Amino acid sequence: MDETTSGAHAGEDADSRFGKAKDFVNEKYSAASDAVRSQYNRVREKVEDVDFGAITDQVRGYVRSNPGKALLISVGVGFLVGLLLRRDEKE
Repeated sequence: MDETTSGAHAGEDADSRFGKAKDFVNEKYSAASDAVRSQYNRVREKVEDVDFGAITDQVRGYVRSNPGKALLISVGVGFLVGLLLRRDEKE
């Protein structure tokens, strides 16, 4: 009977450790979930506060007053996007 009680004790010990691990993971998951939700809400509020119409008007004004710079900037951005999106010749 010592083997049976020993096996039962080992099973209870494993269950206890599993329960502690489960509680730890649930606690960390809840903390991470709360942090992500909080950050999402902060970003959403900032995006809602942005006046995209005013930004568009500022960009239009800059392009009209500096057409050469605007063209060079757009060419540079296009070049960088092309580099990032190009496929490797080996593939």
